[in-house]
Amino acid sequence: MKKQQYSLMQVIQKISVFKGLDLEHIQRVLRAGTSKSYGIGERIYTIDEPSHEMLVLLKGKLVVTSAGGEELAAIWPGMITGEMGVFTNHPRSANITAVEASMAMGIGQKALVSVWASVPTVHICMLDNVVEILSERILFANSEKEALKNRITKLEGEEEDDYKDIEADDDGEASELDESSVEKAIKDGEDD
Repeated sequence: MKKQQYSLMQVIQKISVFKGLDLEHIQRVLRAGTSKSYGIGERIYTIDEPSHEMLVLLKGKLVVTSAGGEELAAIWPGMITGEMGVFTNHPRSANITAVEASMAMGIGQKALVSVWASVPTVHICMLDNVVEILSERILFANSEKEALKNRITKLEGEEEDDYKDIEADDDGEASELDESSVEKAIKDGEDD
């Protein structure tokens, strides 16, 4: 085995979806893949397209964007993209574009299924990894949702404080500000 191929297998072994596979199994997966090159600005995946392939980025940089063009993430060498669609058969959920000259290993769904059929332990290991990845993404999404919810609640509270036009009586009941209080506040503001 060539040193370069061995190094590549070690990198791939560290990618979460391939975690736990031994080098022999990684080599089988790599043999199922094809080398791909992309130029700057080249669109690799488009939202709603079928997901028949995943990529392991070997060189360069890719960006993930929403339908509106908002940059969601960057993909660097040693990272993977497209794997969830390959496992779930869902269409692409984001656009992927090369922002640098890039090289990747493309692993097609049919080729991967062939590896799984010949080595069921690879399939089981990769499915376990996907469950773990999806669980982590759900936990992260839930914490982000909670943080946004708290931020909205805080902003709504600040807005209420800024525009409050009632005050509490001594007995705790709300009453409208009287005209003289408003006039006094305006006059005090003019004196500043």
